[in-house]
Amino acid sequence: MRKNSLPRVCRLNKRSDFVRLFEGPKVHRGKVFQAFWKKNEKKHPRLGITIKGKLTSVTRTKIKRVVREWFRKQKNSLDFVDLNIVIKYSANYKIEELKHGLDAWIF
Repeated sequence: MRKNSLPRVCRLNKRSDFVRLFEGPKVHRGKVFQAFWKKNEKKHPRLGITIKGKLTSVTRTKIKRVVREWFRKQKNSLDFVDLNIVIKYSANYKIEELKHGLDAWIF
């Protein structure tokens, strides 16, 4: 495993995980993204990424890379939560706006 990779145990993969998360989560609404989080029973935080809108695969990959990098930096400050970042991205936004929005958000 690479030094900066995100381990599989830190990812929300199953539909049932997402369904459980959306049953009464805490919510943050920003200009470019929404964050939904809820405590989990695991011993580590987990991340899910949802992207809304028609985008090229290159843009989708860049967005996921930015969100995962932010999560890796914040992972130690996140108590045991499941976190889903929903990106409301359009051609008008730039990746820098997403980076700034994530960095400015206080969990």
